[in-house]
Parts: sequence; C-alpha cells; structure tokens
Amino acid sequence: MATQSAPNPVREKMLKGLAFQQAGDVRQAQRCYKQVLKKAPNNADALNLLGVTYRQLGFPKRAMEYIQKAIAANNNQAPFYANLARAMMDVGTDFESLLLVCDKALSINPKEREARNMKAIALTKLKRFEEAELILQSLIVEDPEYLDAYQNYGMLLVDADKTEHAITFFTKSILLAPDSPNNFVQRARCRLKLQQYEPSQYELTEALERFPGNSDVEHEAARLLFSMNETAKAIIYARQCFEGDPRNFHKCVTLGVVLLMHGEHAEALEMMKLAHKLSGGSNESVSWNLSLAYLANGDLENGWRLHRSRFGDPAAKVTRRKFEVPAWEGEDISGKRVLVWADQGLGDALKAGTMLPQLIEKAGKVIVEVSQKGAQFMQHSFPEAECRPAQMNADFEATTSDFDVTANISDLVEFFRPDLESFRSAPCPVYSFEKDRAREYLSRLQGYGDKPVIGFSWRSKNLAANRARYYLSAPAISPILESRDAIFVNLQYKAVPKEIEFFQGRFPEKFRFFEDVDLFDDLLGAAALTAICDFVVSANTSVADMAGILDVPSIRFGQEEPALLLGQKNPPWYPSMTYMRPYKDRPCAEFVPEIIAELDRQLENWTPEPRNKRLGL
Repeated sequence: MATQSAPNPVREKMLKGLAFQQAGDVRQAQRCYKQVLKKAPNNADALNLLGVTYRQLGFPKRAMEYIQKAIAANNNQAPFYANLARAMMDVGTDFESLLLVCDKALSINPKEREARNMKAIALTKLKRFEEAELILQSLIVEDPEYLDAYQNYGMLLVDADKTEHAITFFTKSILLAPDSPNNFVQRARCRLKLQQYEPSQYELTEALERFPGNSDVEHEAARLLFSMNETAKAIIYARQCFEGDPRNFHKCVTLGVVLLMHGEHAEALEMMKLAHKLSGGSNESVSWNLSLAYLANGDLENGWRLHRSRFGDPAAKVTRRKFEVPAWEGEDISGKRVLVWADQGLGDALKAGTMLPQLIEKAGKVIVEVSQKGAQFMQHSFPEAECRPAQMNADFEATTSDFDVTANISDLVEFFRPDLESFRSAPCPVYSFEKDRAREYLSRLQGYGDKPVIGFSWRSKNLAANRARYYLSAPAISPILESRDAIFVNLQYKAVPKEIEFFQGRFPEKFRFFEDVDLFDDLLGAAALTAICDFVVSANTSVADMAGILDVPSIRFGQEEPALLLGQKNPPWYPSMTYMRPYKDRPCAEFVPEIIAELDRQLENWTPEPRNKRLGL
C-alpha cells in the first residue's frame, strides 16, 4: 500500500511566491514570502527572495536588510551575495565594496552567473576594462542569449571610449529584447555621442512608434533634434518627456536648454531653477546651464556667480588646469604675480582679453597663458604683460611656478564686468594691430577711397551638422557681394581653394584674396587685414570676435549665445557689433536678404573717415 508524504505548507507557499515573481506579479510574491516568514522567521530563501522583491519595487535599502538577514541565516549561498551586490549597486555603494561582495559569492561558486555579471559591472566602473571584458566574453560564450551580458558589454565599451563598438552590443540587445525601450535609448546615446544623426533618426522613429509615450525615448528624440539645431521640433519632445517624468532633473535640464537656444529665455530660466531644486543644488551640469539661463535673461550677478560650474560639466568642453597656488578672489594683488589662463577657444579668449588692461593696472605683474598664436597677438596688444603659450603637462598641471596667484581669463567677469554698466564704461578698443602692415594691405586695394571695404566670413572650419545649420556656403553668401558696389576682402580662415576660386570667378572686380596672410595661425596678419575693413560680415566665429575687439563695425549671424549677448539684442562686449539670429525653421541661406538689408542700413551714409582714423591716415 503506497504512502503519501505530508503536505509542506512552507514549501508550497515558497513555490507559489516564485511563480508570482516569475510572472511579474511582485507584490503577490511578497505576500507569499511574508507569510512564510511568519511561520519560519529564519527561512533564508524567503528572506533572500523578499529582499529581491523590494529591489524590484524600487526599495534597494530595504532589499539589503532582508538579503543580509538571509546571509546571516545561511552564509554559504552564492546567489544571496549576488543579490546583495545588485541591491548595493542600486543604492550607490562604492564599487570596491561591490567587488568584494561579488568575490565572496564567487568563492562559494565560481560559476555563479549573476555574481560574475555584477563583478564585470564593478570592474568597468573601476576602469579595469580588460578584466571586465574577459568575464563578459565568457558569459556570452556560455549563453549567447544572455541579455544582461550584452547590455553590460555595451556600457563597458561606452565607458572605455569605444562607443562605435558599443552600438553592436546594444543592437544585439534589441534583437534579444525588442520590447525593452532601454536598449533603444542606450543605442541612441551612442549615436549622439558619435554624431551619427542620420541613422539615429531612423532608429528613434522606430522606437517612438514602438513605445508611444515613453519618456526616456522622447528624451533621446529631444536631445537628437537639439543637437541637429532643430530646436522647434526638439521642444515638442522635450516637453512631452518632461511632462511624463516631471521629477527627473535631467529631462528638466533638456527642456530648459532647448528653450534657451530657441530664444524662450524666461521659461528656460524657470526650468533651470526647477532642475537645480530637483537635483539637490549640487549638480555642476545643472548649475552651469542655470548660469547660462541667468545670463540670457540679463541677470549677470547670478549668472557670473555660477559661471565656474562649467568646469564640472563634461558637456562644456573646457580645460580645467591644475595649480599649486590659490586663485585670485578679488584681494589686493598690487605686489603679486598673476597667471591668467584660458579654458576655452580662441574667440572666448579674445573676448575675455578685453578685461586684461584692468587686471594689469591692479597686479604687480600679469602673465597670460593662451595658445601659441594667441600669445603672439596678445603680446603685441599688452606689452606690459608677459604673454606665452600654456605651460602645462598632459594632466593639465602647471610646469612653471613663476606666479603667486591664478585667474581664469573668462572668470575675470566677476571683478571687471559685474553688470551691464561696467560694459558700457569699459574702454574699447584695448587691442592693437600693426598699422604699417595694415596700411600696406590697404594700398593693394584699388578704389578703397571711393568704395567701402567689407570683410566677410561664412563658416567655421568645424562643419559638424549641429553647427553648420548657422553657417553659409560660398554660393549662399554670394548675394551679399552682388548687393552693392564695394571691395570684398576674404577673412575666412581655412577656406578651401574651391571656395576662393568661386569668388574669384564670380566677382573678379570685387573680391580680394590676400594669399600671403595666414588667417588661421597669424593673428597679427588677420588683425591687420580686419582693421582695413569699413565693415565685417561674419558667421559666429573668431573672425567676428576679431572685428569686435578692434571695434570694426560688424554683423555677426548665429544661434543664441547667452554668455556673449547677456540678455541684450547685441553683444555688450563689442559696442560696434550687430548680432543677427537666422531663422530657426528655415535654412540659413534664406536669411541672407535680412543681412543685406541691415548692411544697407548701416552703410547708407558711409564715409572712409572712421577707417582712415583707425589706420592713422
């Protein structure tokens, strides 16, 4: 006669809980595990699985409590340590500690898959990429369908700056889990980093259709469109993703930045303030964008106060140098040697250099470190200072010590440009040029006494898609040359022969190209050539800055520039400059008639006297 084993209610409840958990009904699973623990408070499996459910529901600290109780009840279970590692990562535990827990799990069972997976994540974050790769490769070999391994391999490659290869792993993740929006999001981020805008458009269009209303996908669509300078379209997705996730400060920042660059300054500032609050007020990227929003609204006090936050924002693309001496904070420096250093491009350094005479008056000695070509040009303008190329090693550490304090050239604004009135009262111009050289250049132009001399530039040498929208081609800018009887001087640095040939063939009597002037590396030559112009028309590049610092009347066209415009129609930095913003929803070439109309207005009563006075004629 067969016997039946007695029912085991604890085991049955555990199995029921597991079934609920595997089916995705985490709360029902929790109830089962809690019922088990009422009858068997030290049941290690129930403690462990209850901890896992808390992590799944977004309570990692509570998860750690239960998993640690499970380990106390039975310390010889590798999965318990692996689950603890996962919860530790969720709460932001340091990766060295995470690694120790993973190693403990693997000491019990070297094949424990989740522990190996978590160890690879920890090694990745510790930048031990080769060790992490070996683990992930072995996991994929053992199970070619293991989704987490592909996802984590992709993240490893992103962190190791091998983003192009990461795309392959995120694409494989999409094939394995086509219903997971995160894989589409990670691939889109890789595409954006690589500026692969066209394939990303197709892929994100698919993701938007597959996951309608998904805030993360909408966020990537907004970021992509913003990077392509399609701000009108980007605002739509930026609003949607923010409304879908209003406590996420990253999405709040994205909406704020898009609004800012679309010219919606007041609303952008409100978004940035909210992002600052949501982030706890300590996120440098948020503070930097808040600084720009304040500046765009003309609030220089708050804008400059947060201006140094750019050094903590990876997207700001600035150089943060390291010194062993303190930074100047406004104290008496009459007997001090001050090292002034630049963190951004040439145009920014030239603009900020307009404050150097005021610093020179205050300091015992001023040393200015910029690029080689910038140093040569500034030395001519500021002979009282020592201007030289940046003296630093590959880690941005100073390699000289002949100074007492340092001052970032852009951050001099806190002391010398605290408000708009300080711009109006500042001397201009403070830069100088070689007058003999300029007069020689002018002498090569026939008819310069009867016709205006107009310098022009149409683009940067950087033609990335996100910048090129606000630049012109040689044919696109040619209507300006057609519009009037004048002498047009090429100020475009790094112009290609085909562009010069176009102007020479189209405008043989009007166009002048000084082949012997290196407009990119010889700034003294560029300054002399700029100085002979009655007027300059330029895209938003250092060509415009050169005209501005020499006080040559100019039109500058480009996108919103908060730190340049400071909430004003035209840049307070350059009194003689008119800033024009091309259409946001139409090609820049269609804006050229507006530039011509403004040029006509400003040259209506042209005489050569201001130019002759500048040249000492």
